[in-house]
Amino acid sequence: MTPETTRRMAGGALAVSAFSIAVALLAYWRAGGRQDAERTHAEIRAAVESLREKQTELVDHTRGSLDAAYQNSRDRLTRVRELLRIEKDRAEAELKQQLDRTEADVDRLVATVELEARKTRDSTIASAEQAERALSQRVRTIEGRVALLRAKYKTRRAEALAEGRAYEEALRTLVEATDLLDQAQERLPREYDPTVASLRMAMHEALTAVQDGAVDIRARLEEALRQTNSLVRTLENDEAAAAGSVVRSPGHAAS
Repeated sequence: MTPETTRRMAGGALAVSAFSIAVALLAYWRAGGRQDAERTHAEIRAAVESLREKQTELVDHTRGSLDAAYQNSRDRLTRVRELLRIEKDRAEAELKQQLDRTEADVDRLVATVELEARKTRDSTIASAEQAERALSQRVRTIEGRVALLRAKYKTRRAEALAEGRAYEEALRTLVEATDLLDQAQERLPREYDPTVASLRMAMHEALTAVQDGAVDIRARLEEALRQTNSLVRTLENDEAAAAGSVVRSPGHAAS
């Protein structure tokens, strides 16, 4: 038998085998394979639909959380506005200027919160969450800034009391200022911790000077005020930079 004949016979055998397999598959399909395939397809469709439902639930839950977060920011800014109104009624000229600038920043933040809250429905979940986190931090920082300005008012008040030798009342007022400094630190980003720590030390030295009736009371209080003003200016500049930056660009809505 020649090699050519062998190849032809092998090719014929393969053709017969392929035909046999095709006939067997057709018989399997007619005998129930079609039902198995349809059942598999149905299971796949059900799994896909389940995943879509879970994704929709997740998106709805996340958007609900974002709505709640924006409402929380609105409420906090409302409280800040009320505090500013109270402080402005009793502030001297320099402090009033700082309060006015803070109030303008709060007004701008309120408008930004409303704008970003409306954009949420037309943005990707990731970009919406990023925008909300950035705004929430700015709101907390504004709260910290207001606490610092309130502490400044208390420190000025303590200075006037100490000059009148009302040391006990001056000491109580400085303790209140220190409490406000604690509030500020709770709300400010951690990057400001070293500056707040330095201010806290200056406030502690002022407290000690008042408590001891030291001759350098005024100098200690002025140092605390200087550091307070420096930190407030930094926060003002940082908010201006944040307001001028693009928080995010609208993306495609998640489905």
